[in-house]
Amino acid sequence: MQRKAKSIILIISALFIVFLFGCSSNTYEKQIIGKWVVEDLEFKDDNSDMLSYLQSMLYNMVFKPGSEIEFINKEKVSILGNSSNYKWIEKGRLQIGDDGEGDDAPIIFDVILEKGSMTWENQILKVYLKSK
Repeated sequence: MQRKAKSIILIISALFIVFLFGCSSNTYEKQIIGKWVVEDLEFKDDNSDMLSYLQSMLYNMVFKPGSEIEFINKEKVSILGNSSNYKWIEKGRLQIGDDGEGDDAPIIFDVILEKGSMTWENQILKVYLKSK
């Protein structure tokens, strides 16, 4: 009898732990699926050197206010009609693009997700998005 009770408690504990871990990340990931519109873009640097200026030009094109970003599923995002991979590095940290170096390096953002809005921030800029 004791052995049966221990087995039941062990199974219930395992199911509870799986439920906790499964729900916490999926809920966060599911909140971004869909279409988002870039509301505003804010740069942190004064663009005083050529590299910063070129980066800001690129980001201005990619994240132009009014442009649409669509999170198609839990792996794919469409930006300016181009599909790319994305993943959550950890809760609140989003990587757009595959692992790589140099020109192929992904973009990583700290993400603040609120009802109907999302803010992406990294060392260069802040992107304000609104759910469509």
